[in-house]
Amino acid sequence: MKRKHTVLLADDDKVQTMMLSTQLRAKGYSVAAAYDATYTFMVAMKSPPDVVVLDIQMPGGTGRAVLERLKGSSRTMQIPVVVLSGIHDPNVVNEVMALGAFEYLHKPVDVDVLDAALRRALNLPAEPTATETPAPPAPPAPPAPPAPPTTPTPSEPPPAS
Repeated sequence: MKRKHTVLLADDDKVQTMMLSTQLRAKGYSVAAAYDATYTFMVAMKSPPDVVVLDIQMPGGTGRAVLERLKGSSRTMQIPVVVLSGIHDPNVVNEVMALGAFEYLHKPVDVDVLDAALRRALNLPAEPTATETPAPPAPPAPPAPPAPPTTPTPSEPPPAS
């Protein structure tokens, strides 16, 4: 990643937020955290991030309300929003997707799955997987063993007279 893309990570679970923040920073992102719906919207308006990771259930309002407000503001409507929630109800998934969410992920999430979703949202190339990583160059061949000593060939017999 050439420039650090800013992720606004909005979740009331502070332990999970700190853990994901650390993991995303290790992958090259700049991360801002918000722990309630009201603050999430205020941060996004003040300093629009490149992408928002949004929980649905938060104090100070719902993630749905934040999503609606983000998509309803000309300042933030183009920011992709990845919803990260423990809610597995297909109706909720369909509702937030209809409201403009870029993607819906279920908790708990593997950081590589979240990273892949963020890369799609930001139109970044996928990180190479272990099978796509080029193999390291082969080590140089060891030097050839020394040639065995040559044995003198017996001389030809003297010519007969």
